[in-house]
Amino acid sequence: MSAMKSGSIIVLLGLLLLIGGGCSETVMTEEFYQSYRPRPDSILEVHNPNGPVKVEGYDGENIEIKALKKTTAGQAVLERVEVYIEIDDIMTVETEHPKGEMEVSVAYEIKIPDKMSLGKIECYNGNIEVKDLAGNPELSTSNGNIEVENLAGFVSARSSNGNLDISGTQGMGNLRTSNGDIKAEISALQNDLDIITSNGSITILLEPGLSATLEARTSNGTVSADNLDLEITEQEQTALDGKLNDGGYNININTSNGSIELDLL
Repeated sequence: MSAMKSGSIIVLLGLLLLIGGGCSETVMTEEFYQSYRPRPDSILEVHNPNGPVKVEGYDGENIEIKALKKTTAGQAVLERVEVYIEIDDIMTVETEHPKGEMEVSVAYEIKIPDKMSLGKIECYNGNIEVKDLAGNPELSTSNGNIEVENLAGFVSARSSNGNLDISGTQGMGNLRTSNGDIKAEISALQNDLDIITSNGSITILLEPGLSATLEARTSNGTVSADNLDLEITEQEQTALDGKLNDGGYNININTSNGSIELDLL
């Protein structure tokens, strides 16, 4: 196992003066770039308390990690935040902030080779974007959107305040957000599935051959499933229960304030 912090491999420091509304702020920036040859079949995890994370697969040999640190609190504050990389079977990229300090944001753009897979991304304030890779990732952010496109695996996603947009995956795990819309394509299930938002609409596209039991509820909105070959057991304006094909795992779809639309993929 080996680990490295960003202090010895910074490639660029920057100063940007922002002027507007009669005041000015000096934005300090620091760019980080590293490229590593990962272990075969290794898994990537990213932990970033403040800032967005983008992970994309590509046809290459190395994992490429770019990070941009940014703050208006001064150079000393910027330098106290470290990018920490642990190289092991689970390769970890982590932002380390001094306790109680969140004045620095860090934006990651990471490319991983085909032989790697994605495990977990945790953000506490930032968007998550995942594209063209493999794995069974667990994605979570406290304040931001989550977007997944073309994933060879099963994904679960959670946001406290943001939209979820999941497409082109092998299968689906639980999707939850406290305040945002959910759009998802479901091709396969491994377990019962919860798709829940407290305040937003839900649009679900289902593989025609998928067998599942559906339960959809909204407190304020409508539920529609016009194109599904569904054996309906209960239907109201705000509720729909039924069996898709042979039935099977339960898909629980719920929103407190918004409409639910079910259709074919």
